[in-house]
Amino acid sequence: MQVSLQLDDELSQLERRMLDAHLQRCAECRAYAADLTTFTHQLRSAPLEPLRRPVVVARPRRLAFARLQAGVAAAIAIVAVGVASQTSQWGQSDTTPSSFEGTVAQFPTRTELDRELAIFESLPARRTVSLGSNFF
Repeated sequence: MQVSLQLDDELSQLERRMLDAHLQRCAECRAYAADLTTFTHQLRSAPLEPLRRPVVVARPRRLAFARLQAGVAAAIAIVAVGVASQTSQWGQSDTTPSSFEGTVAQFPTRTELDRELAIFESLPARRTVSLGSNFF
């Protein structure tokens, strides 16, 4: 790999020195580097051969990309509708105790239910205050 990079002049000065030092010590790598250098010079100096048929690179189909765009647009629309419906409910929610009538609280365990009931029973009793008709 390093020999090929050296032939393409892509090694740094440090890497070239390290490769040269290794090639001085290793006869097998030195023989490989010589063969690769000879082959590369022969290949680069050989005349170009004309092609019998032209090389055609097929362009990717745009249909797949269009389908992806449609899918992303549909997902964004669904998210937008969901967010809009949630935000409109937040502005209209009524937090008076009567708005919770008919709702059912579900607890995963009996222990959690008992704990919530104990908290509820420890709260002071609420008094109903009549504001009268002349308040507003």
